[in-house]
Amino acid sequence: MRTFLLMLFMTFVFVAPSTLFAAEKMEKSVTDKAVTLVKENPGSTVGIAACGVAIAFFPPALLICGGTIVAGAGVDQVSK
Repeated sequence: MRTFLLMLFMTFVFVAPSTLFAAEKMEKSVTDKAVTLVKENPGSTVGIAACGVAIAFFPPALLICGGTIVAGAGVDQVSK
C-alpha cells in the first residue's frame, strides 16, 4: 500500500505542473525550471532520489540520507 501511494504521489508531482493552466501563462513553466535544476545539479538530484527510494523501502534509512545528499552536493561542487 505504501508503494502504491508513493507511486501515485510521484506521478502527481511530475504530471501536475505540465497540466496546470498557470504554467501556460508564465514565460518559463515549472517543469522547465525543474529540468534546468536537474541538469545543473545531477549529483544532488541522484542523492535525493536515492534517499527517497531508501526511505520508501526502509524508513530508518532516514539517518543515512543526509550522507547521500551531502555526497551528491560535493560531486556537484567538484564538477563546477
